[in-house]
Amino acid sequence: MINLIFFAMRFPPEHVGTARYAASLAEGLAKRGVQVTVIAPAYARHHPEDGSLGYQVRRIPGGHHSFVPLRYPFARAALRQALNELHPDVLWATNGMATRVVGTLIGELNVPVIGSVHGTDIATRLPGRSPRTWLESIPQRRFYEHSDRLLANSRFTYDLALQKGIDPDKLQVVYLGVEMSRDMESASLRARKNHPELAGRRIVLTVARLVEQKGHKILIEALDRVLATRPDVLHIIVGDGPEKDALAAQIQRLGRKDSILLVGFQSQDVIEDYYALAQIFALTSHTTHSRVEGLGFVFLEAAARGLPVVGTRHGGIPEVILDGKTGFLVDPGRPQEIAQRIGRLFDDGALCQTLGDNARSHTERRFSMERMLDESKEILTELKRGRENNRARKQ
Repeated sequence: MINLIFFAMRFPPEHVGTARYAASLAEGLAKRGVQVTVIAPAYARHHPEDGSLGYQVRRIPGGHHSFVPLRYPFARAALRQALNELHPDVLWATNGMATRVVGTLIGELNVPVIGSVHGTDIATRLPGRSPRTWLESIPQRRFYEHSDRLLANSRFTYDLALQKGIDPDKLQVVYLGVEMSRDMESASLRARKNHPELAGRRIVLTVARLVEQKGHKILIEALDRVLATRPDVLHIIVGDGPEKDALAAQIQRLGRKDSILLVGFQSQDVIEDYYALAQIFALTSHTTHSRVEGLGFVFLEAAARGLPVVGTRHGGIPEVILDGKTGFLVDPGRPQEIAQRIGRLFDDGALCQTLGDNARSHTERRFSMERMLDESKEILTELKRGRENNRARKQ
């Protein structure tokens, strides 16, 4: 059995993509016989949900401190303690902050190390653009230099890592995996029962943090154009963040408060209902302050539920969306083009259905959870075997 420490500085109940990625990997690898221990921040005094996960989670008191620099010493101490007590076969850092914490301990480690690379983690810190991120880049670069394997979430992220000088011999692409929805008819019936207020509306769904990088402002402008000739359309935006007030003001100015809804953070059950009720998924991410979309988990999630996806020619998104086959790619700064693509899907039901079916098939072939877990387990087995062989040679 492989004894794995999963060091995740983003983990549920956080709902961001890197947190959900870490949880999916931990759950899937545990079901494949890996002894998984997750080291993750404490977001509250107690986490009763951890007791039913099927693997151990050790929470880091102070790991989600409001003053971000203080998270580092708390996380470093918790990780060091876990390493001393658990003696893992492999240590896996699942996000950018986790790699930086491990980078401060790299000289003490006697265990193979894996790092996940998502895109923004290297775009914003290799090199850092501010005094803080420049300082953070030092242990992050050290981690990359001394790690055994670095797993990029897309070809885009892989190429970006090479541009940043990361050793190609350590890099490989392991695409994010998503669970396929198996009973979409039942999901639709349940969603209609749970949300009778949405009956008769054609829905565009967006699920993303309300931050500038996600392009909500441009998408709302595009939806205003769609609504001008299709008043039954409803745009549901799930998520929270610092742009909330500005987006609410934009919607108010446009007079669209009944047709463009900011519904805030929602549980996964409610999000599943929205997926089941929607006809289209749209998200118009773009580069801001060096932040990039390495792949975009929500694009996979929507496609796995049979939705055609409208996204931007940005980051790793074109690896998910096959333009004209599984959805449409658009330029992020062109709301008229975005509106035209969304309108076309609403006006041509057969095209919408075909692209949605294609999106689901493409996702199952290339981005299945099974594939991600099989590739990850193979890497862990290889690293453990290499460690055992090195020990045998030294004896």
